[in-house]
Amino acid sequence: MKAIIIATSIVTVLLVALAGCRLFSRRREPATIAFAGIVPGKAAVVYYSQSKVQNTALVAKWIQKHVGGELVAIEPVEPYPEAYSQTLKVADKEHADGVEREIKPVSIPEDCEVVFIGSPIWYGTFAPPVATFLKGNPLSGRTVVPFCTHGGGGAGHFEQDVRVACPEAKVLPGFAARGSNQIERRLGSGVEAHHTENDVVAWLNGIFGGDGLGHLPQ
Repeated sequence: MKAIIIATSIVTVLLVALAGCRLFSRRREPATIAFAGIVPGKAAVVYYSQSKVQNTALVAKWIQKHVGGELVAIEPVEPYPEAYSQTLKVADKEHADGVEREIKPVSIPEDCEVVFIGSPIWYGTFAPPVATFLKGNPLSGRTVVPFCTHGGGGAGHFEQDVRVACPEAKVLPGFAARGSNQIERRLGSGVEAHHTENDVVAWLNGIFGGDGLGHLPQ
């Protein structure tokens, strides 16, 4: 019986390792779809990313790579706990108590007409640092493009909450990327385990008028 348990454990470890190799190989795949849309003005990609694998930051970098503009990180003055489970507990209490998470000053160019807003999904909506940013920056008169990452529970009411927080902005359809599970996080894999740069480019083409089918030259 003991030998069977040991053998089963070895097989499990090997399967996880093989899965990790597949995930890591996918991480290195470059985009094969060209961005063919037209962004209506100067862009800024504003995001908050908390986990060690930086899921939301990765999507933000993919977006900025194709639409240009500034990449702007939202940073809380007091960082959340290092353990993700503890971070969620703190964030849940902030939501319940209506407490704002103080953030460091964020600068967006005055001539920026298109602002991408990115966040992990915590309890069905954007993280408290993003709520703080949007409260101080309602982005009136600008085009707002939401994007998020989640651990499997979906985007919740994130996009609707962005619309409520930016009542005088034009909010375009958002993008939600399925992030990594706990095993994948331990392997060091991020959102690219489930979504690729191509997925982001196809979405950008969809909202900015590209056909999403143009392949990059080899």
